[in-house]
Amino acid sequence: MELYAGITMILFGIILALPVLHSSYAQTGSNASPIEAVIMIKEAQNKTVYYQPDTATVKVGGEVLIANVAKSGHSVTSGTGPDDPMAGKKFNTDIIKPGAFVEYVPENLKPGNYSFFSSTDPHVKGKFIIVPSS
Repeated sequence: MELYAGITMILFGIILALPVLHSSYAQTGSNASPIEAVIMIKEAQNKTVYYQPDTATVKVGGEVLIANVAKSGHSVTSGTGPDDPMAGKKFNTDIIKPGAFVEYVPENLKPGNYSFFSSTDPHVKGKFIIVPSS
């Protein structure tokens, strides 16, 4: 349990530092996009896994940081579940290991609502609300 608490604290430190690093990096003329949302994959004491928040609003081209602080690997996969014929066709992070994070930029998505789920636990669901960049 202490190991996961330590990993969580390290991950939160990284997450808190990223916007500052990104802002500094962006000022040097790079094409880096700002982090607009952070989604945590968490696990409750009863072992229920969930996204926090389960809905994230992001501009087209904005960046989403997805961090897994649960005890097992999970993904952020487009669709309502594995039976959805469009599952994984719009976006898929693949499995994010415990203590790891990925950065996702929804450049290929038009403004609208996009459901997502975890491919390892389809009951874990969330939604992106994509808004115009300007």
